[in-house]
Amino acid sequence: MLLDQKKVIVPLNLEELNLIFDSTSFKVINYFLRKSIFSQPEKLPGQEDLPIHIPKEHIEQWICQAIGSIPVGAGSYAVDVISKKKTWGADIKMLTCKVNDETGELRNSDSGETSLAQKFGDGNFGNGNTLDDLFTNKEYQLIWDNWIEILNKKYDKVNQDFGVTKIYFFFILRAQLDFHLCGMKVNLDNLKYTEVNNKRSTNDSVWIKNYIDDELGHVKVYKAKKRLELRLKPKCWVENNLVKTFNIDFDQIEVDVRELIEKNKINSHIENNLFPILKNFSND
Repeated sequence: MLLDQKKVIVPLNLEELNLIFDSTSFKVINYFLRKSIFSQPEKLPGQEDLPIHIPKEHIEQWICQAIGSIPVGAGSYAVDVISKKKTWGADIKMLTCKVNDETGELRNSDSGETSLAQKFGDGNFGNGNTLDDLFTNKEYQLIWDNWIEILNKKYDKVNQDFGVTKIYFFFILRAQLDFHLCGMKVNLDNLKYTEVNNKRSTNDSVWIKNYIDDELGHVKVYKAKKRLELRLKPKCWVENNLVKTFNIDFDQIEVDVRELIEKNKINSHIENNLFPILKNFSND
């Protein structure tokens, strides 16, 4: 796949990803992933499999442990971690992916969304305008011009605080029992190449061209949540070998925990069903 280096977000290839995440890093992530699976609640007898939930704060900690980075994220701060040598900062995210229910394969569709920047105050949009006013008047270019300023201010703060100008995104793409790690370089200088896609823009959202390759995802300003949103196309990332994949071959345990406790059998359940999971995971 030929990547356009003039985009704001450009994927890391596997060679670049391996320079940040060595073989031990991948083992650390695999350990935490499986440890998280162990802590998922058991399903009741006859119940369908439950979706796997992992808090964003845990994902951030996985990365810190895996590559030895320094956690700095708090609330809406631009990055979650800084490298030990303070040469780069990274924002860490997890996105859900749609899969075929029968085959488990990735669908050719968008991932869930994530916020790249969010501003609730109407003072961010200049001259007494509110974001809603700008949308009502179809001032799409003015909306995007203001959002470029918001993005630059967001990452300038990282430079001021840590002297860091190189920014990455690290994403975990969750597709049922497959988890894909990918990385991206962020080049704000390339914001000058972005354009408003007037044909796709509506009263609810402003679509942006040239932020990321169209095959890999898309970006838009979403009025309702007052934020810049990114969605990826996970199938394309996987097919173009831009991810490191972790598969957790795990059958969810089916049991009535209340009944086990009432019958004083919970310790037996822990010993016979849960402990073996951890032991097996530790031998991977």
